Amino acid sequence: MPRVAAHVLLLTVIGASVAPSLAATVSEAEKLLLKGSYEECIELAEAEIEEGIRLEQWRHVKAEAELAIGRYADAMATVEEGLESYPQSIRMRMLAHQVFRFNGRDELAAMHLGRVGQLIETRSRRYWSTNDLLTLGRYLLMQGEDARRVLELCYDPITAQHPDFIIGHLASAELALEKYDHALAAQTLESAPEAAQSDPRYHYLLARAFADGDPKRASAALAKALELNPRHPESLLMQVERLIDAEQYVNARSLLAKVLEVNSKHPVANAYQSVLHNIAGDEQGESSARNAALSSWKSNPEVDHTIGRKLSDKYRFSEGADYQRRALEMDSGYLPARVQLAQDLLRLGEEEEGWRLIQEVSATDGYNVVAHNLATLHDSLVKHQVLADDAFYLRMEQHEAAVYGERVLDLLSKAKQTICEKYDVSIEEPVVVDIFPNKNDFAVRTFGIPGADGFLGVCFGNVITANSPAALGDTKANWQAVLWHEFCHVVTLKKSANKMPRWLSEGISVYEELEQDETWGQRMTPTYRQMVLDGEMAPLSELSSMFLAPKSPLHLQFAYYESSMAVRYLIENYGFETIKIILDDLAAGVSINEALVRHADPLGKLNSGFQEYLTSEAEGLAPKLNWDEFDLPPAAEADAVAEWLEGHPDNFYGLIRHAQTLQRSGDWQAAIDPASRLRELYPEYTGAGNAYTLLSQSYHELNDEASEREALEALAARDSEATGAFFRLAEMAEQNQDWGAVLQNAERLLAVDPLTPIPHRYLARAADALEQPTSAIAAYRALLEFETSDPVNAHYRLATLLQDEGRRDEARREVLLALEDAPRFLDAHKLLLELVDMNDEAPSTDAPSAEHGERESEGQTAGDAETASEEP
Repeated sequence: MPRVAAHVLLLTVIGASVAPSLAATVSEAEKLLLKGSYEECIELAEAEIEEGIRLEQWRHVKAEAELAIGRYADAMATVEEGLESYPQSIRMRMLAHQVFRFNGRDELAAMHLGRVGQLIETRSRRYWSTNDLLTLGRYLLMQGEDARRVLELCYDPITAQHPDFIIGHLASAELALEKYDHALAAQTLESAPEAAQSDPRYHYLLARAFADGDPKRASAALAKALELNPRHPESLLMQVERLIDAEQYVNARSLLAKVLEVNSKHPVANAYQSVLHNIAGDEQGESSARNAALSSWKSNPEVDHTIGRKLSDKYRFSEGADYQRRALEMDSGYLPARVQLAQDLLRLGEEEEGWRLIQEVSATDGYNVVAHNLATLHDSLVKHQVLADDAFYLRMEQHEAAVYGERVLDLLSKAKQTICEKYDVSIEEPVVVDIFPNKNDFAVRTFGIPGADGFLGVCFGNVITANSPAALGDTKANWQAVLWHEFCHVVTLKKSANKMPRWLSEGISVYEELEQDETWGQRMTPTYRQMVLDGEMAPLSELSSMFLAPKSPLHLQFAYYESSMAVRYLIENYGFETIKIILDDLAAGVSINEALVRHADPLGKLNSGFQEYLTSEAEGLAPKLNWDEFDLPPAAEADAVAEWLEGHPDNFYGLIRHAQTLQRSGDWQAAIDPASRLRELYPEYTGAGNAYTLLSQSYHELNDEASEREALEALAARDSEATGAFFRLAEMAEQNQDWGAVLQNAERLLAVDPLTPIPHRYLARAADALEQPTSAIAAYRALLEFETSDPVNAHYRLATLLQDEGRRDEARREVLLALEDAPRFLDAHKLLLELVDMNDEAPSTDAPSAEHGERESEGQTAGDAETASEEP
């Protein structure tokens, strides 16, 4: 049906909609259907139909129940009888379209769908009920009508005019979920009538709406749906999907058995069976389950889409993409497969085809949130600067690329050399690395939708996405540690053929952070200590479950920590080579638990051994400290805290509070004693209220610079994100002309926040003084990228360094830039004359000129340059 005609029709019929009025016995049948008593529902409906009751809804409820238990042939017979009785019903025709497909009658299904369009064209004023209007909306969506238009012209008026009509709210919410508009879906459901609380479909859709943003509420909604209907297939399958995500495959199979007991032909249930066989390395089982899923409807694109989507969730993007292509061979217009394929291709680094698909989907379906977000992102990505070599294809915002892009490439190159050699992995194709200054852009590139708080970076295999320091706001993170962590994923995913469990993948990456730099990674903390002793740790064989719907961001971080400790436990007890062998086994299709049993110990022994190991680590954390809870009010003064400490000597929390209260009262000298005691008993603590910060503050106020510096250096040696310490150390070192220390702390600062000029200024001066021209030139170029710099002196010092390196053309360019802003700068004129004379004496041997960055000099200031000489 032409779209224009459909719009006209919608406008015609909306005002005529009325709420349906069903017989009480039909309501009873529908209640049986909703609570999962499908067989009873069929019996009741069949009896009424045989009695000759002339009510179309009996055929609908009977056919839906028959579909639910896989009696597809019976459903077809029901529909055929219904078509004879109600040949002009568009609802019956749409039901026929569905039922005939599940009976392998694709041509007849298409014929009935076409008949719906014909009936609407010729008898538009006949279809005025709410059920007909819903049918009309579904038909238009299948014809490619814009989803927003269907919402506005069809579904929204139903919910507005008939707010008690539950199905209208459900249809609107389901459409929003299909387009990834979870917020609108939740809003629509929350406005549904109170009666919706007794409908399992309502709670199931609510669980989907809150699945990403509010896992606790989603779990509660799913539990309620299954309380109302323990056989509700969609809710059971959502639980199955969660179990697969958590790598609880035995439980997933058990739950699938419940679904298949109700309907052995269920296409999505059998698709999940196929996924489980794939994960287990059972190709024959994978194929057999897929065939079962397609046994009734051979061209059902949802089957291959579901298999592929779950394989992609397991980072098997190549296999996932193949399945999406299969789905599209069955139905080229199946948008979920097109969107998923586009995302798979982008995660595989096959960007040309991936972006083309996204643009096509966005043009076809303007309401698809993921496609719209990605299409919008693409428009901004093309403005990013590309830094590339044989190993990496790095994209960054232009300013950031100029400021620290080369540092990123150097870090990645070092990671590749170190980690690939360690794990015996060769990576031939360039790794794509996208770094985003906007966290929502990062989230869209990574997940398709905004809202990835808590993620610093993500690796898909040969593609890494990461937040830049600019995206993190006040949060500080060492970007070098983040990229090292993510590149480790590149290596281990390659070695395991993307078949490793989440806990092992994350555990190795955190472990390798600490192996590279002892200030990176995660260690036991007072909070983790308490979580372990409170029994919040998971068995080693079930660690991946901790990454699924964690209680809080803290619990997610604890999952990373515990996973790294599991890797450390395996290495300490079975050797590093065991980890490599396990990864090789995973690549060959061996399950993680089987690999652990092969090369380590039975799971029971591993679980108990690891529990003892981690518990020992927790109990061994600062064992001489008292860990009793500090129960004084926040306003307690120093004397009250000191008195409390008498009853809790060497209490961790008390020592911190005592030092802090003494400092607040101005007794800086007295604060040194509790802070020193804390340092003595727990030297590795660098969290809030750590001894080094307390000590350095006291020593600073007491003008004891040597002691202040010692405390800050001790902190800097333990914490890669202690920017306050780095700044102060650089400042003191510069005052003492300790250029080595200035250089060291400038580098530390740049590893956390390279987007401020101060660390580049420190680095430029230190490298200049230490006669390290390569570092000095790079630092001055970076400094020139900031508007707050002194460009005259930066260009002049850069010109001087370039001259010393024999890069005269570049040096002349920089000195001319200095003179452009300070035309009376005498030293710059002298340097320019030298460069001209040198040019007359010998040909230039310059390398090609790079774009200037920024740098600053200790020499004459721009103001001095203006008055230094009146000579031209």
